[in-house]
Amino acid sequence: MVKSSLYHAKNHKKHIFADGNKRTSFLTTLLFLKKNSYNTSLTVDEGEALIMQITLANDTEDEMVKVSEILQQHCTKDN
Repeated sequence: MVKSSLYHAKNHKKHIFADGNKRTSFLTTLLFLKKNSYNTSLTVDEGEALIMQITLANDTEDEMVKVSEILQQHCTKDN
């Protein structure tokens, strides 16, 4: 989960594109989790809250752990 959080934050904050960085980063994170056999169950409001938390957070390990914990609460591992 920490790895997916790190990918999300780094892609999100680097502003790779002129527009859509947050959306692209969020979808990339969901795809990364899916490819690693995790199913996510975030509502639209929870997804938006997560994106805003990453937007406003400092780029620190503690913040990545917090994001990871949120993702972990909303993911289940396929068998």
